[in-house]
Amino acid sequence: MGQEAFDEFYLREYPRVVGLLQGLLRSRLVAEELAQETFLVAYRDWGRVGGLDNPRAWVRRVALNQRGSFLRAYLRQQARERDSAVQYQDDTIKLADDHAEVWEAIRTLPPSQAQVIALHYYEDYSIAQIAVALGRAPGTIKAQLHHGRRKLARLLGTGPDGRPA
Repeated sequence: MGQEAFDEFYLREYPRVVGLLQGLLRSRLVAEELAQETFLVAYRDWGRVGGLDNPRAWVRRVALNQRGSFLRAYLRQQARERDSAVQYQDDTIKLADDHAEVWEAIRTLPPSQAQVIALHYYEDYSIAQIAVALGRAPGTIKAQLHHGRRKLARLLGTGPDGRPA
């Protein structure tokens, strides 16, 4: 697959990857930066990535790995700042979305559950597609989705059917 195929893939997938990361991170700027890094990795190895059965899933896995690396670095930085004499104000960007309350609740879930919920509901991925994207067994994905849904229902004050509890 050549440059033209990558360009088409990038134009189609970049906005979705940014949206997925923005939902999980709350910051559009960070989401865009991580998505750019993700697609740079894909571009550098496009000869292999473009030939995969599912390059979309590969890109999502790399994006979620980038998110994990970012969060670990962010937490290390926060710890250093807490330990230093100088304290900085939190400069987070609010998610400008009708579903901000839902994304806020998703961000409180364990990372594996948050990823599965985001891929299932934001990306409309099936259990099998999530399993491939994250390199996990479908049974594990089902369990994480089930537990994540239950926690979200409690956090959002709804029952299992989505109605107020």
